[in-house]
Amino acid sequence: MIPVVDIEVDPSFPANVALGLPPEDEIDEEGYGFFRGVWDIGDVSHEEAVAVVKEERHLSNLVDRAALTHVDFEAIASALESNDPDSLPAGFVAEHPESEIVELVGDGYTAEPLLGSLELGVAGLSYALTSIGCFTAASCRSHLSDRSWSPRPVVYFAAERPTVHWLTPLVRDTGCGFDDGSSHGRLLIVEAPSITNFMDLASRILRQVERQSPRR
Repeated sequence: MIPVVDIEVDPSFPANVALGLPPEDEIDEEGYGFFRGVWDIGDVSHEEAVAVVKEERHLSNLVDRAALTHVDFEAIASALESNDPDSLPAGFVAEHPESEIVELVGDGYTAEPLLGSLELGVAGLSYALTSIGCFTAASCRSHLSDRSWSPRPVVYFAAERPTVHWLTPLVRDTGCGFDDGSSHGRLLIVEAPSITNFMDLASRILRQVERQSPRR
C-alpha cells in the first residue's frame, strides 16, 4: 500500500541548470540550501549506502504488508522513523503484538533510530547519491499530512556534470525525473511518483557503481 502520486516526470539531462558542488564555506551544521530541519550526512562509503538501502527495502516491505490504506502507511512509516508507538494506527499494537514493526518502534524512549534518522523511501537514495560524490541537501517522501513540504517524493542534491550524465539513464530507467532546485542554491531535484521508484534508483546506482564508478 505504498502511495503513488499522479505526476509526470522528465528524465532528460537538466541542460540549463547550474551544476557543481556547493562551496564548503556555505555548508554548516544545518546543511545547505536554506532548508529547515536538515543536516549534512557527511561522507558515505559504498558499504554504508548498501546497508541503508537494504534496511530501507526491508522496512518498506514490512510497512507495505501491514498497511491497509495509504493513511495506515503514513502512520506506520512515521512511527518507525520517530520511534513513536503513539503514531501507529489505533489498535495496531494489540492486533500485532509480535510484529517486527512493534519491536522496531519500541517504547518511544530506548529504540535505536532507523535509516540514519532520514525518512523511509528517501534515505536509501540520499545515501546512494552521497556515496558517489553528490551532496544531498534535503529530502521528503511526501506525506498525507500538513507537515509535508513536497507534494511528491523528492531529493535535492548537488553534483558535478559528469556525475549527472552518469545518473541520467538510471533516473530514466527507474521512472524518476529531474527538476530545477536552484531556488535553494546550486541544486537539482530528483523526483518520482512513488518511493518505490526511489528505492529502485538507489539499488540501481549501487549496482552500477560495482561495475563502473561515476568518479572514474
